Amino acid sequence: GDWVAAAEAARPQRDYEIDGLVMKVDDLALRDTLGTTGHHPRWALAYKFDAPEGVTTVLGIDLQVGRTGRITPVARVSPVQIAGSTISNVTLHNRDYIATLELALGDTVAVSKRGDVIPAVERVLDKNADGNTTWKLPTTCPSCRRRLRVLGAHHFCVNPECPDQLRGRLRFFAARGQMDIEHLGGETIDTLIDTGLVADVDDIYTFDADRLLKIEGFGPRKVELIRAGIEASRSRPFESLMPSLGMPEIGPKLTELLIDAGYRDIDSWLALADRASDDEAQAEVILQLQEVDGIGEKTAATLIEELNRPDNRRRIAALRAVGLVFSAPEQEAAAEPEGQVLVGQSWCITGSFASLGSREAVSEVICEHGGRVVGSVTSKTTHLLAGDGGGGKRARAEQLGIAIVDEPQFLALIGSAADPSAG
Repeated sequence: GDWVAAAEAARPQRDYEIDGLVMKVDDLALRDTLGTTGHHPRWALAYKFDAPEGVTTVLGIDLQVGRTGRITPVARVSPVQIAGSTISNVTLHNRDYIATLELALGDTVAVSKRGDVIPAVERVLDKNADGNTTWKLPTTCPSCRRRLRVLGAHHFCVNPECPDQLRGRLRFFAARGQMDIEHLGGETIDTLIDTGLVADVDDIYTFDADRLLKIEGFGPRKVELIRAGIEASRSRPFESLMPSLGMPEIGPKLTELLIDAGYRDIDSWLALADRASDDEAQAEVILQLQEVDGIGEKTAATLIEELNRPDNRRRIAALRAVGLVFSAPEQEAAAEPEGQVLVGQSWCITGSFASLGSREAVSEVICEHGGRVVGSVTSKTTHLLAGDGGGGKRARAEQLGIAIVDEPQFLALIGSAADPSAG
């Protein structure tokens, strides 16, 4: 409406950059009804303004090799000012993106900052005068020279020993929020690789740090700090370790979902992958994983595929051998305070509820009374709270002999916490 247009027109006069507006439902009760996903609230919507643009010329196209082997072409352009930043490198995503643009070296292009963050080539404004045709990706990896494989719209280097993949894998593993290895930054990792001291992430825990003393720039104090950072990371928890390995789909959220569903150590994860020995068995494992709220068919299939890759198995075995944490501790049962009638119980929720409200509200009630909420029914689930419309979870609970509690029964149960004489 008019207020959106007014907000966009006022952007240049602001003391800070904005890239859009967030529109929210202002009824708190309705917000609770709409709820949230693991990614965002359903009661809010982001509206993005058109990305600011600049005009520049493509000077060259380089290739980046990611930690998973994916090849990303990046255009080097004449420096151009866009929204207060100087842009000189712009991602081109993949071959289809380049083909759609019909982009060639020397072309004059419009470049935007999508979301005011990521530079992107939007369109070709003028073709080059040198006769250069649409640029095509090479057939070999720029790092290891192995032949690339085309998977969907992307090119991949499938050589797990590719130097650029190794650099990306180690940097990701050591980064803040992952294994958080202090004093093991990008330059140090490059030195470790270039000198042959490490060839994979597990070598971080076994290489002789004293050999760094022979390299310029690495004095005793620095080497000791690197060693201390590595040793401290040995105690990083399972929920941080698994995402740090950088396997596709296996991020913090999936790790949390699996742990909450009872898969609390690497052996239980690998057992799932081992069971997927043929197409029929794999289909059964995928269905089992889909019982966990938040895990879809594609994610389940990728999890199995990654856990069965020989290089990932080798890496996991080597990291276990050096003593990293590959299990999540069982939650200790706390002493039961007054009103904590659900302590030690693991509750799964299905269906809708007339009195209790949204699932988020129900989860809060369970936690307030000492219980734990899980996303799926497993052998370790103690209760299923079944509202109207529950389906597959009820059948699974019946199959496992898990207690099924309806809304009136649940209200009576938590009511007894407020009135000990009740029930």
